[in-house]
Amino acid sequence: MYAIGGVFSLLLGCALIVAAQQDKSKRPSPPAQASWDLGGGKAVTIDYSSPRAKGRKIYGELVPFGQVWRTGANESTTLVTPVD
Repeated sequence: MYAIGGVFSLLLGCALIVAAQQDKSKRPSPPAQASWDLGGGKAVTIDYSSPRAKGRKIYGELVPFGQVWRTGANESTTLVTPVD
């Protein structure tokens, strides 16, 4: 029983490593970054997945009216700041 769980964990770990090494710029929502210099060598940085419509009509076709369009289909947005 433990051997099956170990093999599954190993395969899952390998799949995650391969997925992380893919060229992220070719994703449907490519990575983007916004940064604000606070001065004194400090900056606030936000890394996010930038949603793209790619010529599609989003509201009313891809996403029915009244539903939320889930923007950014990849990793979660991160906020890094050296200050409180």
